[in-house]
Amino acid sequence: MAKRQTESVPLSKFGVLVAQLESIVASAPQQSPDPLLCFDLLSALVDAIGEESQENIVQWQRKCEDALFSLLVLGARRPIRRLASLAMVRVIGKGDGISIYSRASSLQGWLADCKRSEPLSCAGLAQCLGELYHYFGRKITSGLTETANIAAKLLKFHEDFVRQDALRMLESALEGSGSGGASAAYSESFRIIMRFGVSDKAFIVRLAAARCLKTFASIGGPGLLTTDFENSMSHCVKGLEDSVSSVRDAFAEALGALLALAINLVAQVNKKGKDHPVPAKKLEDSLQKYLISPFIRATGARAKDLRIGLSLSWVFFLQFIHLKYQHPDEELENYAVHAIDMLQGNTSTDAHALACVLYILRVGAADQMTEATQRSFLVHLARKLESADFHPSAGVATLRILSYLLTALGEVPGEFKDIFDNTVVAALSHSSVHVRIEAALTLRALAEVDPTSVGGLISYGVTTLYALRESAANGKVISQQVSSYAVMSRTFIMMLKIPFINKKGNQLNNELFSLHGQATFIAALISISPKLPLGYPSRMPKAILEVSKKMLTEFSWKPTAATVEMEAGWLLLASLVSSMPKEELEDQVFDVLLLWADPFVGGSDSRTRKSQDLTVLSAAIEALDAFIKSFVSSTTTVGSDWILLQPVLAYLGGALSHLSSLAAKDLPNLRPVVDLFTIRILKAYQSVSDPMAFKSEHPQILQICTTPFSDPSVCEESSCLKFLLDKRDACLGPWIPGRDSFEDELRSFDGCKDGLMPCVWEEELASFPQPYSISKLLVNQMLLCLGIIFSSQNDGGKALLLSKIDYCLKTGKKQFWYLATINNACVALLAALKAMLGARVQSSGPETLSAIQSIFLDILAEGEITSAQRRACAEGLGLLARLGGDIFTARMAKSLLAELVSPTDSNYIGSIALSLGCIHRSVGGMALSSLVPATVTLVSSLARSSNATLQLWSLHALLLTIEAAALSFVSQVQATLLLVMEILLGEENGLVELRQEIGRIVNAVVAVLGPELAPGSTFFSRCKSVISEISSCSEISTLFESVRFTQQLVLFAPQAVSIHSHVQSLLPTLSSRQPSLRYLAVSTLHHLIEKYPDMVNEKIEEYLFRMLDEETDSDRIGNLVRATITRLLYASCPTGPSRWLSILHKMVLSVSTKNTAENDANNENGRISGAFEGEAKLHFGEVDEDMIASSSRESIQDSINNRDKHLRYRTRLFAAECLSHLPKAVGANPAHFDLILARNQRGKGSSSNDWLVLHLQDVISLSYQISTGQFVWMQSIGVELLTSIMDKYGKTQDPELPGHLLLEQYQAHFVSAVRSAISTSSSPLLLEAGLQLATKLLTSSILSGDRVAVNRMFSLISRPLNEIKDLCYPSFAEWVASKIKVRLLAAHASIKSFVYQFFRREDNVPDEYQQLASLLSSGSTILGQYWISILKDYIFISFGLNSKFSFKPFLDGIQSPLVSSKVRACLDEAWPLILEATSLDAIPVMLEEDQASKTRSTIEYQKSSFISGYSMVRLESWDFDFLWGLALLILFHGKQPLLSTQAKTPSCYAKNKYDGDSVLEKTYDVTSGKIFQPEISHIGLMQRTSSVSFSFM
Repeated sequence: MAKRQTESVPLSKFGVLVAQLESIVASAPQQSPDPLLCFDLLSALVDAIGEESQENIVQWQRKCEDALFSLLVLGARRPIRRLASLAMVRVIGKGDGISIYSRASSLQGWLADCKRSEPLSCAGLAQCLGELYHYFGRKITSGLTETANIAAKLLKFHEDFVRQDALRMLESALEGSGSGGASAAYSESFRIIMRFGVSDKAFIVRLAAARCLKTFASIGGPGLLTTDFENSMSHCVKGLEDSVSSVRDAFAEALGALLALAINLVAQVNKKGKDHPVPAKKLEDSLQKYLISPFIRATGARAKDLRIGLSLSWVFFLQFIHLKYQHPDEELENYAVHAIDMLQGNTSTDAHALACVLYILRVGAADQMTEATQRSFLVHLARKLESADFHPSAGVATLRILSYLLTALGEVPGEFKDIFDNTVVAALSHSSVHVRIEAALTLRALAEVDPTSVGGLISYGVTTLYALRESAANGKVISQQVSSYAVMSRTFIMMLKIPFINKKGNQLNNELFSLHGQATFIAALISISPKLPLGYPSRMPKAILEVSKKMLTEFSWKPTAATVEMEAGWLLLASLVSSMPKEELEDQVFDVLLLWADPFVGGSDSRTRKSQDLTVLSAAIEALDAFIKSFVSSTTTVGSDWILLQPVLAYLGGALSHLSSLAAKDLPNLRPVVDLFTIRILKAYQSVSDPMAFKSEHPQILQICTTPFSDPSVCEESSCLKFLLDKRDACLGPWIPGRDSFEDELRSFDGCKDGLMPCVWEEELASFPQPYSISKLLVNQMLLCLGIIFSSQNDGGKALLLSKIDYCLKTGKKQFWYLATINNACVALLAALKAMLGARVQSSGPETLSAIQSIFLDILAEGEITSAQRRACAEGLGLLARLGGDIFTARMAKSLLAELVSPTDSNYIGSIALSLGCIHRSVGGMALSSLVPATVTLVSSLARSSNATLQLWSLHALLLTIEAAALSFVSQVQATLLLVMEILLGEENGLVELRQEIGRIVNAVVAVLGPELAPGSTFFSRCKSVISEISSCSEISTLFESVRFTQQLVLFAPQAVSIHSHVQSLLPTLSSRQPSLRYLAVSTLHHLIEKYPDMVNEKIEEYLFRMLDEETDSDRIGNLVRATITRLLYASCPTGPSRWLSILHKMVLSVSTKNTAENDANNENGRISGAFEGEAKLHFGEVDEDMIASSSRESIQDSINNRDKHLRYRTRLFAAECLSHLPKAVGANPAHFDLILARNQRGKGSSSNDWLVLHLQDVISLSYQISTGQFVWMQSIGVELLTSIMDKYGKTQDPELPGHLLLEQYQAHFVSAVRSAISTSSSPLLLEAGLQLATKLLTSSILSGDRVAVNRMFSLISRPLNEIKDLCYPSFAEWVASKIKVRLLAAHASIKSFVYQFFRREDNVPDEYQQLASLLSSGSTILGQYWISILKDYIFISFGLNSKFSFKPFLDGIQSPLVSSKVRACLDEAWPLILEATSLDAIPVMLEEDQASKTRSTIEYQKSSFISGYSMVRLESWDFDFLWGLALLILFHGKQPLLSTQAKTPSCYAKNKYDGDSVLEKTYDVTSGKIFQPEISHIGLMQRTSSVSFSFM
């Protein structure tokens, strides 16, 4: 028993709080406890328990327990019940643990005798008992049977929250007790769950029952029989069709847990007893019976919900067997194949089923695999494509997941390359257009991770395309059962569903399939050209443009082949114009434009028009749309863009006229094709930035776009509200964000059989193919286009359109299409308002704005509209406020405030409240500051309503007002906090939506108060307590607000909480399974690193690397993690480079740090260290937000820790990049680069003794290992790091060997790295880096005295010189080879300049450099030619000058603006060195011969006339004239600029990258007329002594 307090013991803070609590309980008979007072007191009590010593806790423990028990017996509200239960657990855990037995017994005794008239008391004590079981269940398992009986009794109460708390108590008891209870307890628990819980009328009770069932499975399903398994899993499948989404999710998780246990019965706990003599048998067919068969048979109104639920069950099942039951990764592959096979059973393509399978494959299988297993899985799936009988849907799923795996791996495994041709490439010829497109996208993903393959793939594709055109032109005609324009069209197969005849011997069909597949494949590769780090040759887009022209102008006379050929041609052209830089096609832009003349303005003799092939015309319009977006910029009123716009508008006008002629005909069979043609035309018109440019076509377009209101019966409901509505209001529904955006997309995905196929040149693809039907896309484009044209009309035109919409709404109230028309009206008006706001001139009369306002209010008055439509109207009213003046806005706001006081429908009132919030958000709270108090007062009164929906909408309106009002809201803060506390304390069901909104309001208040939130202040304590309360439910949305609270404190109230506390609360969230939480946590850490230097002491580097390695969202979250690590590197490296070196060493060499980091996380942030058994410290995202039951969290976490997994390639690559930043990241402190200074600092006891120079050996060793490692893309990073080391430490003296450099001892590392890098077989990046490193070595003193090493290094860089003229990289852009040429020649120029420094000093020239002069002289003839060629190319690029004779550049492709822009920076660095090297000891040939004839020998002349004693560059007369002209040009260019359309001022030449110890330390600005004096002297001397006349170039 706990010791009683004696009078001699002074009152501690904890004792004072206990005494206050006793006083409240004692006075309860006279005065009911104030809920707010109890909430604040209990919050302080929970904090005090953590701060007090165990001795003080023990002294007050008994009184505290009794007071808490009495408070719960009195009947408390939900938050108070939770705090009292938490305080009870913590005081027992930190105090005398023996009291757990008596306290649990007293709780059970009271609950056993409770009455139905005491629901609050029963709920509170049940929650307290559940908490005790959760933390101390192993100690009190003997009472589990009694607890189960109590739960059965409480489930008979009428109050929903009591039944909910009863099941939560049972769940906690099962989880805490594990499998150590009595057999009867588990059988009774299972009976209670199945009999009362899963079929309860209240959804919160069903939700609790499903979670109970999952927990039961997680602890091993003690005593379950085969019939119990089958019964429970059947109920779970039935629960997947529940009307509430959260209930469906809970049953899905329970089904996954039960299935995992059913196939792993060795893990089941078998209780020996009378009732369970026989254990359950392994259910071999459970997967087929409960996951696969229901998925295939799903039909009816709930089919979508059922499939999504089964998909989630699949994921939970795979996670359980992998993490809990330790199945190897290879089994994930087998189950993934079973998931794909679910698509084989469908007779037709079902887009929704396909989306569900893609979700299973990605989240359940691929994301759980190690990198090695992903490689194996990639090959395994690819081999499935070798089978000729796979269903198209299965093929699409396989190819889509192959793309995902390639992107995740970041490289192409060699095993995959071996089967590449027979799998993915072969799929390009499949009969299904969808399979062909996905195969092309897979090849695109492959090319993105392996850019070296792009050139070869495109060459192969173009060659194959030419061959297929020839073959198809001579092939057999397809069966007449297929119409002339239908064969192989990617849109026709999709829409009309006419099967292709692919009989044996019908070669034409197969060739047409292949032709379309190859064109799609090439178009996909072209689209990624801007992303490729090394580009690809310019000849390839030219070749593709030529083949597309031939397809469009020289197509076959056979209708079937012509249709395929023309559509493929437009496909290629669309990809070209949308992806290639504008400059690349600028000289052919008008030729390209002429290609649209035949189909749209060609007249009656147009072959395309004669064929009436709408699929080809649709493809042509799609290509024209791409042309508009790329070539017709937003400034379409002047210049070339206006010239290009005119023919574009003519083509669009021709297409519109053709569409009008089709509309006059009755063509029901062609309706899908006509609809697609219409969609493409409307999208093209929307791409024109100024709608007034096509004003003459407005009547025709409006006739089409007003169809949803002139003939609403033929139009579907638009889906545009999903992306038109403000995402900040998403919590109001219907698309509420969940734990994962990918999962959210699956939930909102409708899917259809006739949707558009993925566009291969779009950068961002939809997560799931075919999201919308053609008919839905048509109405979407109609309404969006209507909004754009509406914005350009005058007030009269706007009034006519508004009257048409209003008339349709008023006359159609009893029609079946009325609700769809309301939705379409919302879309049209919202699109119109946004277009009006985006227009350059915003002019709308008050009558127009009032008419729009009237329509919105009329829609809101309807009782059956959806939450999306209510949000649209409210947001529309907010946008109206921005368009109207101050008077209009104030009048509208006041009228809406008046509406709030009238007793009408709650949905209407909630919508009006939201409208007020949107108005404040749109115009800013300061603009309507006078209305803020009235708005807050009225909206706050609505938030006190008992209607949960009205509460939610009112709270959100209050949130928008707070965010807009900012500082003007300060006076309302106290009342607002009291309001949210009142709502929080009065809500018994714990609705997540309300709690999330309360959290958002608190975070907004933090932003308003800012520095006033001092530690210990009332406001801060209240905000902290509220956030703690809402996050206790462990739902994703509330946990998000908890992390957001930390972020708000960091940004606005940094003084409130210490940095260490912030970090410790955020670290566990980094491993959360919810992407939204991970992103917010990393973002907050990034803010902390930027604002506080002390963050370097938190040592979170390994946590971030571990997170990066496991991150599945590599783009959004992965990029943020990389940026955070880089920022931390630069912040902490100046004081701790050794720590970073150690971390990066482990990362780069793939030594897993997972175990160490994760174990540290558990030790520091997991359980309260030694306080009591099992108490968990609250962390964001660590309780129940993951997909695995918390009861099994410990074992699962242990299993993760025990998995020895090497880091992924992408993580190692990033670690190598971080390592390359190390010499720069340490900062400018000289002690990092001077060994003597570093040792002196350490000897003086400096505060920082960690200097990079002390670890130089480790840095060089690691750099060398990277540069000679197996990963090609990492080798260049290692060589570049060695070059950086040369820059930083090249002059550092070695204190152990006076007169020697520190780097001399590492000479072998540098030379070996250069030897492995400089080879024509090396990658371009590696070769370029190797040349730079070799130059650094030869122009430094590291090799001084080592004649052999100097000779070896010079021979290494001279070897490529023999092949420089033919140097070519066929797979890469021309500028790649050009940069290598410049680097190579600049390297020789640097070496020559360096050697001449010794000759100029007239000292004893070292033998090794004397030898270099001889070697340079022997190769000077060829070097001089190349150097002069480089200078000529530089003149061409910089000044637009070239020879009056035929100019053939030395650098291939520099006539192209793209190539010249890439090479320009390299040339700017190199030309001064090259000019100097060319002029040193250079002489015109004629002068050399003349002077030599006057002396006794040429050798004597060289020794007397040349600095080095050797004749270097021998200049022909035209070369000499060029150099002299170049010198004058540069000298006087700054004083008299050249008049050239392409004239550019050469950039200032700063210290060159090649300059080693002494080469060119000055900075030269060519615009000032300065140039190298020695070079001018040499060239001037040659000019005076020669008789050659000057003629530039």
